[in-house]
Amino acid sequence: MKGNSVLKIVFLVFIVLFVLGGAFVTFVYHQMKNYPVIKVNNIPISRQEYKDRLNFMKTQYAILYNIDFTTTDGQKLLGKVKEETIKDLARWKILQEEAKKRGISVYNQEVEQRLKEIEKEFPNTLQFEMALAQYGLDRNTFKEELKKNLLYRKLMNEIGKDEKVSEDEIKKYYNENIKLFEHPKEYKVHLILVKDEKKANQIYNDLVNNKITFTEAAKKYSEDTTTKDKGGELGFVTEGTLPEEIEKVTKKLPINQVSKPIKTQDGYYITKISEIREAYTTPYFQAKAEIEEKLLTDKRGKVINKWLEDQLNKAKIGKDFSDKDLWMVIWRKLIEIQQFFYRKEAKTPLPKTDE
Repeated sequence: MKGNSVLKIVFLVFIVLFVLGGAFVTFVYHQMKNYPVIKVNNIPISRQEYKDRLNFMKTQYAILYNIDFTTTDGQKLLGKVKEETIKDLARWKILQEEAKKRGISVYNQEVEQRLKEIEKEFPNTLQFEMALAQYGLDRNTFKEELKKNLLYRKLMNEIGKDEKVSEDEIKKYYNENIKLFEHPKEYKVHLILVKDEKKANQIYNDLVNNKITFTEAAKKYSEDTTTKDKGGELGFVTEGTLPEEIEKVTKKLPINQVSKPIKTQDGYYITKISEIREAYTTPYFQAKAEIEEKLLTDKRGKVINKWLEDQLNKAKIGKDFSDKDLWMVIWRKLIEIQQFFYRKEAKTPLPKTDE
C-alpha cells in the first residue's frame, strides 16, 4: 500500500511539474513575442508585429520585383527591406494615433462591405482567392490591408478637407483625357465549343430548327469551361478581343442569329450576338462628378502624404534588435534544451528578431 501511495505522489508531482512547465513555456513565449523591439513616439511595436510585417514585405518584394532573399543579391537588399518595414510600421502607428485623436475609426462592417464589393468583381470566390494568392495574400491579411486603407482614406478626407476643385480644373482634365471617356463598340457574345466537326454540325442544325436553345446546348455540349455553366455567355467584348477567325464571322451576325461552326485550332465554335452597344463618348455633365472626385482625392492624397512624411521625419523611432532582452534569452535557452533532447539530428537556427 505504501508503495502505491508513493507512486501516486510521484505521479501527481510529475503531472504538476509538467503542467507548470508547459505554463512557464507558454508564458515565456507570450512575453518574448510581445516584447517591444520598436517604439514610435513611445508607441510600442512588438517583436511579433515587426516579424509579421517583415515577412509580408519580403513576400511583396519577391512577387513584385522577383527577388530571391536566399541569394547573395537578395541578402544585400534585405537591409533596405528591413528599414522600409520599420518606416511602414511607423507610418501606420502615426496614422493610428492621429485617427484616435480625431475620433476616426473603421468598423468591421465597413471592412466586410468593402471586401464584398471587391469580391463581386470576380466570377467566383475561388478566382478571387487565387488572385489574392498571386500577391502573397490570404483573406485575413487582405482584410487587414483593407482596414488600413479605409482608415487612411478617412484621415485623408479629414486632413485634406480644405482642398477644393474648380470647374476649370474639371473641364481641363476632361478635355485633356477625352480618350478615357470614349467607349468602343461592344458585342454581347455567346459561344459553344466542341472538338468534333460532326457534333458541331448536329448542334447547329438543332439550334436553327429550334430543337434546343443556345443556353441549353452550351450547358449540355460546350467544352469551353469559362462559359459552359453560364449557358455560353461570354459577355460584352470589343473588336480585337476574339480570335480573328471567330470575330470575322461573329461581328457580322444579325442579333440572335447563330453562326455556322467556325473551325479553329481549339475546335469548332458556334457563336451568336444577343446585344450590341454602339460606340459613344461619356458627355461632360455625366463625367463631371467622377472627375471631381478623382481630382479631389489626388489633392487630398498629396496633402496627407506630405503631412505623414513630415510626421515621420519628426518622430522618435527607437529600435532594439539585440535579442538580449530577458524573454528572448530564456526562449533561446528553452529552444536549445529542446534541440539537445529532441532534435539532435535536425537542429534549426535559433530564433532571432531581425530576420
